[in-house]
Amino acid sequence: MEYRHEIINFNNKLPIKFFMHRIGDVNRHWHQSLELVVNIKGKLTIVVEEEKYHLSDGDMLLINSNEIHELHADDAIIIALQMKLELLKDINIDTKNLYFDCNSVTADNPDTFKQIKRVIAEILKYNMNHNELIDYKNASLIYELIYELCANFKIEKKETNKYSEEKLDRLSRVLDYIHSKYDENISLQSLAEKEFLSIPYLSKFFKRGMGISFSDYVKQIRLHYSVLDLLDDTLTIDEIAHKNGFPNTRSFVTAFKEKFEELPSVWRKQNIGKSLGSIEATKEKSVNYFQMEPHAYYEDVAQFIEEHLKDAPPPNHKISDVETSELADAPISVDLTKEEMQLQHTFKTFTGVSRAKEVLMAPVQEALTLAQKEIGYRYIKMHSLLDDDMMVYSEARDGTPIYNFHLIDQVIDFLLSIQLKPLIQFSFMPRLLASNLDKTVFYNQINTSPPKDIKKWSGLIRSLTAHLLNRYGKKEVRSWLFTVWNEPSSSNHLFGFRNNQTFYDLFQTTYQAVKEVDSQLPFGGPAAFSTYNKSEDWFFDFLAFSMENQCPPDFITIHYYDIDLSNVKKEELDISIFQVGNHIDSIDEQPLYLSPVEDSFEQFIDRLKKGLKEIGFEDKKVFLTEWNSTVSHRDLMNDTCFKSAYIIKNIIDNYDRLDAFGYWLLTDFHEEYLMSKNLFHGGLGMLAYQQIKKPSYHAFSFLNKLSDTLVEKGDGYLITKEEDRVQLLIHNYHHYNEKYAKGIILNISYEDRYSNFSNKTKKEFRFELLNLEGTFEIKHHIVNREHGSAYDNELKLGKIGEHSTEELDYLRNISVPKMEIQQVFADGKLYVEAELEPFEIRLIELIRIV
Repeated sequence: MEYRHEIINFNNKLPIKFFMHRIGDVNRHWHQSLELVVNIKGKLTIVVEEEKYHLSDGDMLLINSNEIHELHADDAIIIALQMKLELLKDINIDTKNLYFDCNSVTADNPDTFKQIKRVIAEILKYNMNHNELIDYKNASLIYELIYELCANFKIEKKETNKYSEEKLDRLSRVLDYIHSKYDENISLQSLAEKEFLSIPYLSKFFKRGMGISFSDYVKQIRLHYSVLDLLDDTLTIDEIAHKNGFPNTRSFVTAFKEKFEELPSVWRKQNIGKSLGSIEATKEKSVNYFQMEPHAYYEDVAQFIEEHLKDAPPPNHKISDVETSELADAPISVDLTKEEMQLQHTFKTFTGVSRAKEVLMAPVQEALTLAQKEIGYRYIKMHSLLDDDMMVYSEARDGTPIYNFHLIDQVIDFLLSIQLKPLIQFSFMPRLLASNLDKTVFYNQINTSPPKDIKKWSGLIRSLTAHLLNRYGKKEVRSWLFTVWNEPSSSNHLFGFRNNQTFYDLFQTTYQAVKEVDSQLPFGGPAAFSTYNKSEDWFFDFLAFSMENQCPPDFITIHYYDIDLSNVKKEELDISIFQVGNHIDSIDEQPLYLSPVEDSFEQFIDRLKKGLKEIGFEDKKVFLTEWNSTVSHRDLMNDTCFKSAYIIKNIIDNYDRLDAFGYWLLTDFHEEYLMSKNLFHGGLGMLAYQQIKKPSYHAFSFLNKLSDTLVEKGDGYLITKEEDRVQLLIHNYHHYNEKYAKGIILNISYEDRYSNFSNKTKKEFRFELLNLEGTFEIKHHIVNREHGSAYDNELKLGKIGEHSTEELDYLRNISVPKMEIQQVFADGKLYVEAELEPFEIRLIELIRIV
């Protein structure tokens, strides 16, 4: 709660600053700059000098230079632009005498404000992401803003300000003195002597300028800093009173109770451990515009921008999407006789589809057949094998279980026909066995409660396991993988249970049931749900339980998503996190935070492997059966070249470090949620509807062309070889900016999905390949926004949404990687160069022809 002259530090180039704020109370202050306040949402009261104005949604008001003002609201969201016009030295205007009457509250014609709101919307839009050209755009918009103000709102300067600049300077000195001496025994007399004024004059001067008496102001400043100290439980109440200038503890307690209506000791118990921002406190001696979490107001700001730019003509020139090129300092010298290691290519250990029932659907079978032909996965991860739509479990009138595995057989028969082995995940719960009929997820209301009768569950598992062995034979079934449940570490609103022991019992019972039928069947788990910056305590607690209770998993399964759930309590997690996106389908949930760290996936693997080694599990196979940058089926980046670059970067950085990298998932065709009418709606799949390949699919296609011998890998590249062939896989990955990671999607739309990246650059690679002789054919396979991106091709097509068969065939046929071929002769050395666009992935093949 600060009261003072606000000093605004402007950019050296431009005399403007803009802020987005959630306002509580901003007490009386002033500054030489003009301040233009737009109330985006909520009820806002602004007092200028002695005039009070009540601003509703969309209202705006300009505060002239050196006008004392204050703002009050319970919870309003505002945009504030502050302009120091005297820094505009090259315009022919008397900035010292500029005075405006720009107040929509008192104006007769609201249309007068349309153009100025449009300019403000443009300033906000262009400044969401840094760009080296943005200063030029800002300069033009500032001039346009000044033009609109001068053309429509300039009036003769009113002499309403009761304080000359000299008196304002005096008031500022007084406030500075109070803030520097509040913890001492300051008095009005000592201050009057310092300013060479009489005590009555100074008292009246202060009350008139600040609207509060000198003694009350000092008391409030002392209370403000006392609040900060109360958050430190190392200080006693007596120490806090003395530290902050109160004459004694009684005076502190009395003042505190008057303001907060409770004792300091009670307040401390309620607020200890809270952040300063959460109690609206700060030690900064500036105006207290309290910041809030960005996602909480950016949606409202985005609506403001959209509303005021919807009728604006498109710009003649778009600010360059690519800013500079990252040049290679020197060639990367590679000795092709090197052999670092033999690769297992674990990126294709697992593919994944959603529900087992979907494997019987033609579009999913087409997707799996295509992927097996072009990539060739070994296992498939799917859930819901025991759901009611698989018709597995029923009961006679007397409660005797009845089993029917016909649909399961059909699913497995198809998978084996395309050389895919199943991960038999025993999930989820048939309704007749469910302990809670209301605990469901997904569109089809899959039940995720534990069994009400663990013996009947065990009987189902034993019967199904025996059936599989009888139908497919021991040799075949022993090459499969078995597990139970999906992400039991998630909240009770998702797949988890109210306590860990419930899952422990379920795992142990299922483990024992399978092993009783055939002890050589590999049974693993626990398919724990892991994210960026998340503790793995649950995972390691489970492993400790399994060792103590003679049911250790034969292999480890785990999921990882590059999302940040630190802003969400576990018990608050529900199925909406899988739907959070960019509002293409009118989904309006709390934005999903993403990992702000570019190498967070690698850091997760480091932590995982270290932890497994510490408990003696380092020799267990670790299958990452679900992995993606997001859990959302509506993240628009899923359809773009960002995702292909993300995949290549992370696979190269962590090649074969795990026994599987199960990218989740293969196709957008699934029934977890209502399907979108849009072809590119941000689905997690590598394939859009109608088997249209996204850039993410091409990424795995490129990986599948690598040879078995690793020569070298480095920053952005990996090189493999076999007899007469060499492959160079390179990428130009860019991480999304901090705003987007925090759920701020201000500039994202169906048509523009790349605005959430700052400093996008091209990247140059230069390789010097040594010990290479002969004539070679060099093939460049290229995926970027111009080649191989079906989403970008749809934009070029000029039509989004639903498509005819002809249009879908066209998109499918043109959305392939670009290929460039040349012949070269190598006499012991060969130089290979490439300049990659942002988000580009490229596979360069060298094939000996002579």
